Amino acid sequence: MTIAEERSAANRFVLSEDEVPQRWYNLVVDLPYDIDPPLHSTEDRPALTEDYDWLWPTECLKIEFLQGRYATDPWIEVPDPVLRTYRRYRPSTLVRAQGLEEYLDTPHQIFYKREDLNPGGSHKFNTALAQAYYAAQDGVETLVTDTGAGQWGTALALACAAFGIKLKVFMVRKSFDEKPYRRNLMRMLGAEVISSPSRTTRTGRGVLDKDADSPGSLGIGMAEAIELVRNDPSHRLALGCMSYYAAMHQTVIGLETQAQLAQAGVGADVLVGCVGGGSNFTGFVAPFVTGEDRPLCIAAEPASVPTLTTGEFRYDWADYERQTPRIPMYTLGSDFVPPPIHSGGLRYHGKTPILSSLVKHGLITPRSFDQQKVFEAGQLFLRTEGVLPAPESSHAILAAIDEAKQGGKPRTIVICLSGHGYLDLQGYADVLDLG
Repeated sequence: MTIAEERSAANRFVLSEDEVPQRWYNLVVDLPYDIDPPLHSTEDRPALTEDYDWLWPTECLKIEFLQGRYATDPWIEVPDPVLRTYRRYRPSTLVRAQGLEEYLDTPHQIFYKREDLNPGGSHKFNTALAQAYYAAQDGVETLVTDTGAGQWGTALALACAAFGIKLKVFMVRKSFDEKPYRRNLMRMLGAEVISSPSRTTRTGRGVLDKDADSPGSLGIGMAEAIELVRNDPSHRLALGCMSYYAAMHQTVIGLETQAQLAQAGVGADVLVGCVGGGSNFTGFVAPFVTGEDRPLCIAAEPASVPTLTTGEFRYDWADYERQTPRIPMYTLGSDFVPPPIHSGGLRYHGKTPILSSLVKHGLITPRSFDQQKVFEAGQLFLRTEGVLPAPESSHAILAAIDEAKQGGKPRTIVICLSGHGYLDLQGYADVLDLG
């Protein structure tokens, strides 16, 4: 079959509602190595669940510390209330990028997994629903979180509304100022949205006293959220990334992708996703990374926040104030404040331990990309596929384009399109000088 004939075949692969994954894949159980345990935030000893039972909902705490079944069972049942809500928008579609293939005149097949069509506009809804459900089961009154570009905050606001929980969001100042539509959407859903760093917390006041114009960071926002949780027993923390439970919840992406590639009659040679903390990418590649025919898995990050490509692998804190357990990860330092790039969801100093371990053991290949070229790739994707990706997702698209330009035997390249960019148009306009 010629390339033209291949491209005239079906280009959308859709599973039925009954094929939504009913179990999350607990990758850590099947890894050929052990991940070093979390350490106490200030004491020279392993962290214990009782040290942090004030911080997370109970089930999230068990997942994070690999307690009980999470230490041994590779398959974890999705709770029925979460599964029912998943089925409102899952399975998400796998699409053959025929327009992009034709533009690049490449012999390789390119597919993209659309995680942008759910109510929150990104993959974040997959874990937001689970975390809000677990919090409701504990009788938590208020979840508190940080958000960069606002995709996570929006997803959690939707989830909290679904399960009747209040929400407070510390939104990184850079995005708070530049992305008013996301903060307005969160507020419409009943969330309290606070620009971070803020005068609400001791952490925020300390940052602002040093730099009144601080653009903020996810680490600072997380520290502010943790301060509220520590001071109010009715509050708990929710994390869209930098937690194992968020990465595990995202495996619905990879499991569906596996089934859809089988439907298309192809196997994955290259898997590409963007990485902030690492949840969407880890969930996307998790079902593929331990097999004998492991594809090339490319983690795409900003050149200005090159955590995986130039960071140090060591124990570090996830938050600016060093209140979280110390975890083994690639990091630029918990006090690192990233430059104010437009990809707000990727402005994070560290990568979750599960992803960091995959990189350390050579199962994942990290690459970094310049913002200008990333936004140009997003524009090209809009013109060829009719879909505007989030700036974060455009990192993955640029990485896939680079792979598609390589010669050799035809390969199947699959992109995790982690979110849409329709609320990021001002960022695109600024970088691309659209006037």
